[in-house]
Amino acid sequence: MGVIKKFFTAALEPALDYQDPDMPESAPPFSHKIGEALWKTLQYAVCAISLSLPIGLILGFLSSKSWWSLNTTSAASGLGLAIIHRISRAVTTVGRSIHEILWALIFITALGTSPMAVIVALSIPYSCSLAKVFSELLDEQPSYAKAYLQSLGGGSFASWLYGIFPIALTDIVSYTLYRFECAIRSAAILGFVGITTIGLHIETAFEDNHYNELWTLLYSLLALILIVERSSHYIRKSMTQYTSPKKLPDDLSPGSLHRVQPKRWLSKITAIFAIILTTISWSTGEPLLSELSWEQRLSNLDRFFTKEITPYPVQQSGNWSDAIPWAKQLFLEQGVEASLQTLYIGTAAMILAFLVGLITLPWSSRSLNEAKPYGIHAGNNRGLNLLHMLISLFLRALFILCRSMPEFLLAFLLLQMLGPTAWPLILGLAIHNYGIVGRLGGELADHSDLNHSKVQLAQGGNRLQGYLFSILPAYFNRMVLYFFYRWETCIRDATVLGLLGISSLGFLIDEARARDNYDEWLFFILLSACIVIIGDFVSEIVRSKLRNTSMRR
Repeated sequence: MGVIKKFFTAALEPALDYQDPDMPESAPPFSHKIGEALWKTLQYAVCAISLSLPIGLILGFLSSKSWWSLNTTSAASGLGLAIIHRISRAVTTVGRSIHEILWALIFITALGTSPMAVIVALSIPYSCSLAKVFSELLDEQPSYAKAYLQSLGGGSFASWLYGIFPIALTDIVSYTLYRFECAIRSAAILGFVGITTIGLHIETAFEDNHYNELWTLLYSLLALILIVERSSHYIRKSMTQYTSPKKLPDDLSPGSLHRVQPKRWLSKITAIFAIILTTISWSTGEPLLSELSWEQRLSNLDRFFTKEITPYPVQQSGNWSDAIPWAKQLFLEQGVEASLQTLYIGTAAMILAFLVGLITLPWSSRSLNEAKPYGIHAGNNRGLNLLHMLISLFLRALFILCRSMPEFLLAFLLLQMLGPTAWPLILGLAIHNYGIVGRLGGELADHSDLNHSKVQLAQGGNRLQGYLFSILPAYFNRMVLYFFYRWETCIRDATVLGLLGISSLGFLIDEARARDNYDEWLFFILLSACIVIIGDFVSEIVRSKLRNTSMRR
């Protein structure tokens, strides 16, 4: 309890200088150290997203059916498109099934530590995540504009480019901004595997009991994430501004329409800033590649693939059939229990986040807690109305705070305070996902237009009744969709939380790497990928059935 008290007391007195009295005079100023750590974190995130975006667009295009010709009658052509579609979907599924921390460990082990290895490790899962969502966004767009262009003689790709892509562009940019926020959190937690981002300094400060320094670092990281999150919010908002029908000119010529459309200066300034920031991120700092020669890199890569990750029995006999009993023994003796523990951590965290999110949702919704919820008079008790508004404001701020903190970092801090059990990992995942569930659920409640909810409020019902008997039943299926979407992400995150020392697949991965048993290390990484792929498959089936149920209603 003394450590916990000291830890939280330090939150009120964040350090402005080093706590170590023996810090040499040659050490850089404390503020410089924090600024450099934040910049390195941001730099990795910017480089990773700038590399992921074009790859994600290409893979998303190939994974989508929206660009297929409506007049395709050739069996060979249809088969070719189906093969491209299946291969692209398989690549995106496999790429995002392995956590970026595990990708980083793979590249560092195979090629050595270098900024480029870290950037590529971040880019692989992010490219595949972008591709998956981009393909879904493209497939969900109405195809009437494309069909009309094709009827006028337009080619399949040209009709898609002008009839589908512009409609989906706003959502594509919005999701890219969200993934950039996630990339900053991911870059931060890479410090826990030795990469020089702010996560490394946080881990070091905790191990040295420099809690005041730790809180300064945490506040700095949180400030960076919140600035990006709020900036992304306003950018997304500016992109969805359209000209009111009342402001349309009588003359509907292209020139007249162009003059009344929103200028969207924020979006244009952001695009210029993004280009400048990307250029600086790629061109400054330490060299992207390590100082090793190409011959040494190729030698390391050859040793990694031909010796280190080859199963030990195969190394002894040269017969790959010996790998089967080796893999079976690993799976039965260690893999089954660790896999079940990983599923338990991810599922328990998501259930906890979902239930707490549903309970607090009626008090967090902006529309429900206004003085006039959905425009309906809710009584003359100004004190009660003010209380509702303040609670709603507090909960929405809590959602932002929870989803801004990396789940790996939350689990690390809770583990130090609560001890080595699975609960710190569950709580860390649950807190982060509570913020995401709260945001998604709040958007549903705020943008709903349910007449029976308004009638219920107008007839004297209170806000809670409006939520329980109107909003929740109407959008429960959508909330369950969100649950399974986040559940598959929780399973993926739970595979690496074992790196913190709790028995799960991540623990086995870390233990095998510490013993230089890279064959076992790769086996458990692939096992974790299989679990995520299975979870993704189950989640996709459930979400598909729920979508069909919602459409029939």
